[in-house]
This record gives sequence, C-alpha cells and structure tokens, in this order.
Amino acid sequence: MGTYKTEALQRFQRHLPAVLVGIAAILAYLPALQNGFVLDDSPLVVENPYIKSWKYLPEMLSRDTWNISEPANYWRPVFSLSLALDYSLWGLNPLGFHLTNILLHAISTALLFSLGRKLHGTTSAVCAALLFALHPIQAHAVSVISTRADLLAVVFTLISLQAFFSRRTVPFTIMLMLALLSKETSMVLPIALLFAGLVIKREKPDLRLILAFAILGIYLLIRLSLGFSFSLIPLIFSYNASTTGRLLLVFKVLALYFLAIFDLFEMPHPFWTVEIPNSLVDPYVITGILILLSLLVVIWGSVKRNTVIAFGLMWFIIYFLPISNLKQLNQPMAEHWLYMPMVGLSLAFGTAIGALSLFRFSGARILRLGITTTVIVFLFFAVLVVTEKTKVYRNDESFLTAAIRANPHIAGLYSLLGNVYFVKENFPRAEGLYVQSLTLDPGDFVANYMLGQLLYLEGRPEEAKIYLERIIRVKPALKLEFYPVAHAWEMLGDRQRALFYYRKALDISPDAVEIKEKVAALQKSLPSGAAVSVAP
Repeated sequence: MGTYKTEALQRFQRHLPAVLVGIAAILAYLPALQNGFVLDDSPLVVENPYIKSWKYLPEMLSRDTWNISEPANYWRPVFSLSLALDYSLWGLNPLGFHLTNILLHAISTALLFSLGRKLHGTTSAVCAALLFALHPIQAHAVSVISTRADLLAVVFTLISLQAFFSRRTVPFTIMLMLALLSKETSMVLPIALLFAGLVIKREKPDLRLILAFAILGIYLLIRLSLGFSFSLIPLIFSYNASTTGRLLLVFKVLALYFLAIFDLFEMPHPFWTVEIPNSLVDPYVITGILILLSLLVVIWGSVKRNTVIAFGLMWFIIYFLPISNLKQLNQPMAEHWLYMPMVGLSLAFGTAIGALSLFRFSGARILRLGITTTVIVFLFFAVLVVTEKTKVYRNDESFLTAAIRANPHIAGLYSLLGNVYFVKENFPRAEGLYVQSLTLDPGDFVANYMLGQLLYLEGRPEEAKIYLERIIRVKPALKLEFYPVAHAWEMLGDRQRALFYYRKALDISPDAVEIKEKVAALQKSLPSGAAVSVAP
C-alpha cells in the first residue's frame, strides 16, 4: 500500500506543473466567456444549418467549411465537427463555444509543457508554456470561435509530436491526420518532423517520417478529389502584388510580427492590413531580412550546443512559410496565424531561459535573478493586456471599432460596422458609417447596397436610387453579390430582373431559405409567362 501511495504521489507531482500552467491559461481567458459571436462566427455557427443536425455529417466531412456561404477552399472537417459537438451541448449559447476554445488553449499549454520538459527540463518547460499561454498575440485565436481551427491544429500537432519522439506509430498517425483535417497549414508538419528527427533525435529518416509524407500525399489526393484547390476568395483585405512585391512582403510581415510579439502593448489587430513594399530599402523589409538571418545564425550555432533552441526556431520558420505571403493570401497578416508558429518560438525561449540555470561563473546568479525578474514582470503585464484585449472580441461593435482604429483607411470596415447599427435599427449611425465608407471608396459594394436599402426603408426612394443604380451595374460572381444585385432590382421595381438574380444566388446556395422565399414570392407576383430565367 505504501509503495502504491508513493507512486501515486510521484505521478501527481509529475503532472502537477502541467495542470498548473493549463489552469493559468484558463484563468487568463476567463473574461472571454462573456463574449458573444463575432463577425465570421455568425455564418459559421449561428446561420450554419450543417452543424445543427448530425444528418449533415457527410456534408461536414466533405464540403467546404464555409458551406453556408461562398466556397473558400477551406476543408476543415474536424473544425466543423467541433462546432457541431458544441451546438449539440450548448445550442447557440456562445459561452459553451468560448469555453471549448479556452479548454483547447489550456490543453495546448499543458502539452507544450510536457514536450518542453521531455526535451530540456522543467524550468524550460514552465517558461515555454507560460509564454505560449499568456502572450497577448494569442488573444485573437483563443477569443474568436471562427479561429478555432488554429487551436485544434496545435493540440493534435503537439500530441503527434510527442508520439513521434516516443516512437508510438498509431497515435502519431491518427494525430497527424487530425491536424491536417483541422487546418491546411498543418501540411508543413512532416517537414518540421524531418528537422526534429535530424536535429534532436539525430537519426536518419525512419518509418514514421516516411509515413508522415505518405499521409500528406493521401490528404492532398482526397482534398483534390473533393474539388478543393488552394486559391482563396477575395475579401475586403485582399491585395494584388507582383512576385517581387510578395517576396518583399515576406520580410516586411516577418518584421511586423516580431515587433508585435515583443511589444506587449501593440494595438489589437482584429484585421491587419499592410502596405505592399516596393523596394529593398524599405525599413521593415531590411528589418525582416536581418531577423531571418539572425534566426538562421542562431539555429546553425545551436544545432550542436542546444538542439531544442535550434528546433524551436526552425519550427517558427517552417510554420511561418504558409503565412509569409510567398503564396498570395486573402489578407497579408492575421494575429491568429501566429498561434502555431508561437509553439516553436515559445519552446526556444523557454529552453534559453532554462539553460541559464547551467551557468557557473561569477555574477551568474545576479544574471539569472535579473532575467527571472524580467520574465515575471513581462508575464504579469501580459496577463493584464490579455484581459483587456479579450474585451475587443466581446461583440461585433467592439471588434470592428478596434479594427477601424487599427486600419482607419479601409472603407469596408466602416460598412461592416454600419451593418451592426443597421441590424440594431440605429439608422442615423449606420448611415453616417456608410457615408464614411463611400468617402474613402465610392465604389464600395456593401456601402452602396446597404445605404440604398436604408434610404429605401426610410421612404427616400430618389436618394436610394443613386446607390442602388451603382449596385445593378456590377456583374456579380459570388452569392454575396448576386443577392444584393437581385434585391437592388427589386427595390427599383424590376421584379423580373430581381427574380433572375435571386435564382442565380439560389444556384450557388440551394439551401438558403430566405432566397427560396424571395423566389417563390416573386414567381407568384409576376404575370403568367413573365417569370422566365432569361438574362436581362
């Protein structure tokens, strides 16, 4: 009995630090439980019929994550299934969805601690886990439900990595597959595993590495067979850049990400726009080049001295590649995209701090005390910033207000915030925001449509006509364009043209109840023989 108690106590003591760092992650994000559904959460959760019934399981496994709206080439069945599970437990109570996000973040933190301790000891692991858990750059990924794919990918990636180091082939295989089905950036995981095997294990590629690349190949074949490509639909933050511009942008965003990581009080970026650089002498481009060179030098120097630091920094570089803009993205930067790269950066940082305990020279104790104090102060302020930053994601109004503060030149943001007030029937405030949007961009599609609709509802048809006529001149390509064009024709009194475009919108989204009702009502209202699907 005494032996059993001793073993139980040892297991408890061994797992206690992992539990404590996980609890720290939970406590830091408790304010997020008060948040509602924000922006993309509405189409992905609130308006998504596929997560509300298990009869749609085949659709969740095989269709675009954005199946309720425009196809975005996001095949993330694990993400969709997690939303369905939450809905089955909580309905449309956002608290439950946010609780899942927080728990996933806590699990990732505990897993990173376990990995860090396995590779370099408890001190390093605690520092790595706390930096990952409490850094404010993580607030977007944890606080917004629609970014859960990042959280899921990290959980499954870290379990897969531990299984890789422990030579457990079956869990390694399963977790790798789940990581790939959580988010597309996991496609670089086999490359990270290859580097881990060569640097940390110092082994030649073995069965698990061959298996990792084989699984990646199978994933790609299934993805392509389901009709998914790697192109992305344009958004309000999409950009056009030449090959040279994208290459320069790689270094610029690297510099901006590092500045955000080291500046605790960086302004929140719910959306992050960047001016495309056009010269190598751009200060941010130069800074990014220097950062990359510094990382490579440290990696090279650490391969023999401290392999974990080398692995952590290389992990950051590998996972930075998919978000670097080498391939044009639908926006140049996003805070939640750093969630996976921060695993490697945190591991390298924690290992470097842990290595200080090995120093044995005059003044080493003072140095360790100074660095420890700095880390504690940093983490203390980090928690305060996380608490405040989480409030940004409380609702659409606070979210978009912060986005406008960070990007005051983006017309589309004023349109989106105007929509928030439109729904609240605060028409004067909405009208002012639409006007602001059109001042920045007279061709803004959403602002023209919504302002025309607002004026029409207020009984100002002549004023509405100005904006609605801009809408009908658009040649729609997406459902988000077909529907407004149809509605504009309807408000202008041409029901036949309205019916034509509503039918086009219904072709794209055959399950859209509102559009079905519009088509049925217009068919009934038109004279016999007039309701024919002929392009106007």
